[in-house]
Amino acid sequence: MAKEPRTVVVKTLVTKENSKKVFEFFTDLKNWEYGGALKNIQKGKDDWWLCDSPFGKAKMKLKSNEKFGILDHDFIGGGGEWTVFSRVTQNQSGSTVSWLFIRPEMMAQEQFERQLQNFDNEIERLKKAIES
Repeated sequence: MAKEPRTVVVKTLVTKENSKKVFEFFTDLKNWEYGGALKNIQKGKDDWWLCDSPFGKAKMKLKSNEKFGILDHDFIGGGGEWTVFSRVTQNQSGSTVSWLFIRPEMMAQEQFERQLQNFDNEIERLKKAIES
């Protein structure tokens, strides 16, 4: 039996910086600390990165492809496990980063919304770091 589609939230960052620079920024996962939510990001085993998140210990694996601007990543932490679909797209002389969050099946709607409520603040801090 097919499962019903789940809630999706899309977030974006628009910057004056070109897509190559932005892609390079995000493929260095240590730079994700500029967002403020993830701390102590360290390279682990088998392409996983370990970090401290607002929800406790977590790990991430980046699945990137520069040609297509793909920055998809798996995130495990806070009692949840999800894949975030992310793209860097050229936007005139600048670029746009988009994140598509699909609510994990095991996560209640309220928990999903709570986990994403501060992401807009993270985006602003990441934008400042990219443009500095």
